Amino acid sequence: MFGRVRRGEPSDGVTTARPSCQTTAAQVWDASGVARSLVTVLSVFTVLLTSCSSGSDSLRSPTAVHPGGQLTPLLDTTLSVPRWFTATDGSAHLVYELLLTNAVPATVTLNAVEVRNADAGAPLARLSGDSLRAATSLAASPDAPTVQLPPSSVAVVWMEMAIQPNRIPKAITHRITIDPLPDVSTAAVPLTYTGTAVEVDRRPPIVVGHPLAGARWAALGSCCDGPHRRALYPIDGRWYLAQRFAIDFNQLEADNRPGTGDPALPTSFPTFGQPVYAVADGTVVVAVGGNPDLKVGERREEPAPENAGANRVALDIGDGRFAVYAHLQEGSVTVHPGDQVRRGDHIANVGSSGTTGGPHLHFQMTDRPSVVLADGMPYVFDTFELTGQTPPLADVLRYYDTLEPIPIATTRTEERRDQLPLGRDVVAFAAIPPGR
Repeated sequence: MFGRVRRGEPSDGVTTARPSCQTTAAQVWDASGVARSLVTVLSVFTVLLTSCSSGSDSLRSPTAVHPGGQLTPLLDTTLSVPRWFTATDGSAHLVYELLLTNAVPATVTLNAVEVRNADAGAPLARLSGDSLRAATSLAASPDAPTVQLPPSSVAVVWMEMAIQPNRIPKAITHRITIDPLPDVSTAAVPLTYTGTAVEVDRRPPIVVGHPLAGARWAALGSCCDGPHRRALYPIDGRWYLAQRFAIDFNQLEADNRPGTGDPALPTSFPTFGQPVYAVADGTVVVAVGGNPDLKVGERREEPAPENAGANRVALDIGDGRFAVYAHLQEGSVTVHPGDQVRRGDHIANVGSSGTTGGPHLHFQMTDRPSVVLADGMPYVFDTFELTGQTPPLADVLRYYDTLEPIPIATTRTEERRDQLPLGRDVVAFAAIPPGR
């Protein structure tokens, strides 16, 4: 961030010599000294802009200053193109991550984020107060809500907006508001400003079949209230969020217990050993099946990107989409790389490999055949029955320790088509014909 002072200039030359129009913003920050106040830095920046916009033509750069440009203490970008899916609440959910980098040497407090239709200017959503705090964290601490951005830090606003499916915008803008900075005039740093337009992927999500069969499947961790939503991985110099739309499927007993017996044993859970099916026609590109099934709470090394998910299968189903299954039962994977599969083919069983949280099927759609080194893509199941809702995930987890019945609400129960179960939904999938 900090450039070098040019040869021949004193360390405080920005106050004694007229800066060249070739001087960069980084050089101004460096010349002013890290310890100087933000007021001094912004004043120098203003002098630089004034000097470059007046004076002889030989010193003027036509692209150095953009008419109407403004200082923006937070630099905004998105991790991936915003994408949407239709959920069981009947709304289209537009999901993406707004990354904000603090570009000033002072802590910035985020006050509000408003999302607008870039074409019509109409507001789509607004986060402030508690809702903004709950949706915001520093990138390296995704589970710690905060609106405080220390200098040079990167924050993520985990965006999820419910919109009518026929009103998905072509592009969106973000109107960002911050609290006043100490000793800094709002004339130098605006408290509210609008970022650049972000294009939205308006294509409908891919429609697939179901990866499991039978009743009482709890879609834990589905978008957008579980750990998958914020599972950022820093790999090869950039962030990846492959699990953005991932679901952990856990089957319940007939009385809604997670299992019976010893809660440390995978075999105590009805989920363990259930057949897993291909959700679409495709080609097997990854098939790993030799990792052991772990007990609940068993200590293990953290997985590297190349072995995340332990026993897993990835299917290339076309159009840059890969169906990824993880934590499969040891020895149950029946397919090999290069195999052609049809929708409904039995490809493995549910296991507990690579996870200490108990047996479950981790399912996701990505743009690469990886559990973590990919971009998570939206999808919907063509048909399933919505049979109830669990309490929030944080409240549900204790039932997997005690194996007591989970209270299931049944206020919303009916057949659903072309939708994705949300994080508290319990669903039933149709039976798969024998021999598949």
